[in-house]
This record gives sequence, structure tokens and C-alpha cells, in this order.
Amino acid sequence: MASTASLVKKTIARIKPGTLFGYNRFNATAIDESALAMALSRLTSQGEIVRLSKGKYYKPEQSRFGQLRPRESVVVEALTNKNGEQTGYLTGINVYNRLGLTTQVSNVLEIASKKPLPPKNIQGYKVKYQKRDLSKIRRQDIPLLQLLDAIKDIKTIPDTSVDDALQVLIEKIDKLTINEQKQMVKLADSYNAATRALLGAMLQQLGSPVPTQKLSDSLNKLTKYNIGINEKLLPNRAAWNIQ
Repeated sequence: MASTASLVKKTIARIKPGTLFGYNRFNATAIDESALAMALSRLTSQGEIVRLSKGKYYKPEQSRFGQLRPRESVVVEALTNKNGEQTGYLTGINVYNRLGLTTQVSNVLEIASKKPLPPKNIQGYKVKYQKRDLSKIRRQDIPLLQLLDAIKDIKTIPDTSVDDALQVLIEKIDKLTINEQKQMVKLADSYNAATRALLGAMLQQLGSPVPTQKLSDSLNKLTKYNIGINEKLLPNRAAWNIQ
């Protein structure tokens, strides 16, 4: 009968370089979990595979210059998915760059998570966490959460102005389906009042059929939100106490 080490090596040999994998990649009936963990630990120390997080491994790609570090998407997947449950998502400057909000990029991976961890370094990536008060993170909601994060951070997104960022966000929200806009309103419950006010004003300005009364009712009528938006871009800003 083949040893655990040989079974593990054979399985890994069939895995495509650049792939993230976990314990479920192996035959649980043929390999004891503790023996599997020891075999993977040994291969990690030998440099044949890379451990990215608990139970998550990566088969490195090779170039003529040596071993390539994991792609950003692979690291993010390892840090935001646990046993099939979405525990976080990528946020921050790199997401805002992809949204067309800034030309800057960062060497830090910002992970929004229900249970943030201390900062860490993984395979050349600096990782820091931001807490999100969400009962559940659904993969299909991640693009909507990233838009809400951008609304929340609109004053601090680098290499852009508030007005320029607002125009991009309005265009992005306008392209969402009605159901996606409705879901954004629901998700906004866990964000600060200024974010809810700005989302409500944008939806209203777009003439969206999505009700914004819930957002309006959640705001203190005496509180002003000093965001610095040009009235020409958002004529209804005063109705939402936005300055």
C-alpha cells in the first residue's frame, strides 16, 4: 500500500502550478488528516508548496528566474474563504483603482472581514484587515460592498477629487440592476450615516425606482454631512443634509 507521503506527492503532481488547494483536494478515505497535515508541512518546508493560511496551500509557478509569488487573487481567496464560507473580501486602493476611481495602486492588500486579524506578511504581500459589521458576506454581494466602501472613503481616495469620484460612482450605480440597487440599500445598514445619505442622494438623483425612504429615515435630520460635493453634480444634496 502506498504511503501517505507518496499519495500526497502524486496528487500535488497533478495540480496545475499557480493553483490554490486545501485538504479537500485529497482522498479523505485513503489519507488520515493528521498524516496529511504532516506530509503537507514537510513539502512546505522543502519549498515544493506554499502555505498561505490554515489549511490553504499553493503550488508555485516557476519561471527561468525562479519561483513566482502567488497572484494577488490567489492570496485574497486563501484569506477570505474558509471551508466554503466567505469570511471577507478585498477592499481599499487596489479595488478603487480597478473601479477607475484612482490611478494609484498599493503594495498592501486590504481585507474587509467580520473578524479582522493582526497585520501580516504573506509571500511578499503586506496584508491588513478592516472590520465590517456584517452578519454574512455573500460572494455575489462583494461588488456592491466594494462600491459602498468607495462611497464611505470618497473623501480619502488618493489621486482624485470628491467630485470626480462621485461621477464615477454614479455611473457604476446607474449600471446596476434594480435588484442590485435594492441590495445596496440593505447592505448600507451596516455603514455610517454619511454613506447612507450619499447612496440615497445618488439613487434619487438617478431617478431609480428603488425606494430610498429607509435610508432617509435612518438619518438624524439635524446632522450635516460635510463631504464637499459640488451642488451642480448632486442638486438634491441639501435634501440629504450633504454639504
